Amino acid sequence: MTLVLLLLLTMPPDQKCLSYEPDKVVLTGTIRRHTFAGPPNYESIAKGDRPETYWLLHLEQPICVSASSQWEPEAGVSDVQLIIMKYDKTLVGRKVVATGTLFQAHTGHHHTPVVLTVSSIRR
Repeated sequence: MTLVLLLLLTMPPDQKCLSYEPDKVVLTGTIRRHTFAGPPNYESIAKGDRPETYWLLHLEQPICVSASSQWEPEAGVSDVQLIIMKYDKTLVGRKVVATGTLFQAHTGHHHTPVVLTVSSIRR
């Protein structure tokens, strides 16, 4: 909790925190692919965990997300994992605008503190 408070204090004073689902958000950043260690231990691909590749949105500016009845506050978020139904491989490495809803990471398959369920994405 102390870390969250420190991060909130370091955010620019004019930055308004975003809200978790069901509110829609619009985020701008660059698409990156990243491979993480998956099951069974989510620790090391070299030690036998299955590789899982996900798309991340590296944000132009870090964001904060206000607490909700279900999720904790987050601050200083610079990468957001994307949950997206249709992948357009030409977007990797490109600047995009992604619209959707945010939720907090809560499984071993979530690799950033905040995850975006994408409803639309464009260059």
